[in-house]
Amino acid sequence: MPIPAGFRLMAPGRWGPVLRSPLFSWRGKLRMAGERFVPRKSGGEDEAVADFVVRRFGREALERLVQPLVGGIYTADANRLSLRATLPQFGEMEQQYGSVSRGMRERAVGAESDDAGARYSLFLSFEDGMQTLVDGLVGNLNPVNVELGRTACAVRRGGGGGWEVHCEDGGVLDGDGVILALPAFAAADLLGDCDAELAASLASIEYASSAVINLGFNQADVPDPLEAFGFVVPAAENRRLLAASYSSSKYAGRAPADHVLLRAFVGGALQPELLEYDDEKLIGLAREELGELLGIGGEPVITTVARWPRSMPQYTVGHRERVESILGQLAAHDGLGLAGSAYDGVGIPDCIRSGQAAAEGLF
Repeated sequence: MPIPAGFRLMAPGRWGPVLRSPLFSWRGKLRMAGERFVPRKSGGEDEAVADFVVRRFGREALERLVQPLVGGIYTADANRLSLRATLPQFGEMEQQYGSVSRGMRERAVGAESDDAGARYSLFLSFEDGMQTLVDGLVGNLNPVNVELGRTACAVRRGGGGGWEVHCEDGGVLDGDGVILALPAFAAADLLGDCDAELAASLASIEYASSAVINLGFNQADVPDPLEAFGFVVPAAENRRLLAASYSSSKYAGRAPADHVLLRAFVGGALQPELLEYDDEKLIGLAREELGELLGIGGEPVITTVARWPRSMPQYTVGHRERVESILGQLAAHDGLGLAGSAYDGVGIPDCIRSGQAAAEGLF
């Protein structure tokens, strides 16, 4: 995960913001400041993000800073999340420089000569939302045939070394190659007849579920000026929100004049039971939490709930080795590719890169 623009994680010599932060006790601040004196870990095995952060920076750094960040991004449990798969640069800095703080300083010095150039906002989207990307891709696929509304139930080897996609309606799609741009568990279901071992490896990648509650309010009912993009919530706070995003502050045109649009995120690996709530209860939960945190007391003018079951792959410890094993098994099948967020990054650029690599390596 790249460090967000404008954000420095305990850079040596620049401890002012950390030492003034109300998030940490003085003991926690001193523990973080002493990171450069912590011996590097011997051996190259993977470890959980939580173990790494506690070992180098202390428990407060985990609970107040790292856990809410990775929880918001991966909807994950930091005690099981793989450092090597999610924050590899920190482990690399420990091994190369003996300290994350020292490594950040050295890399920052080396990057100073590259500071020239355009600057872009950390948050970018299309004016009419991400559907614009999908519509644009489909519109540029001509004369490729796009099949909609058909459900695949199996992928098998066809005659002449090709592939067959068997559909629930009884139809079969033939092709020289197939790329499964699907969640790992869905790919596993399709490949069970073709390669049971590969299917089992894919099924071993865990997933978490989440729900997004959108709430629109009159600006007058929101006392906080929302001069930020949102917030993440430490699990140590024992709240029911993972995070909240100020959609109308992040992107232009997301709410009418004199209104604000907020998105509340719930569920994830640590609170999966919240997905069992009905929509009315989730909306009430979000209103209660946002009311306590932001002082919002008015009635929302719009509410929607979107549920995302098994939507976020969990990069648990050993994930990279797991993916390497899957790729090794995949190499036995010419013309078969895998793409998506399950393997090497959950962001949209990661998924695009994954699809390009799958297409280039298909034959």
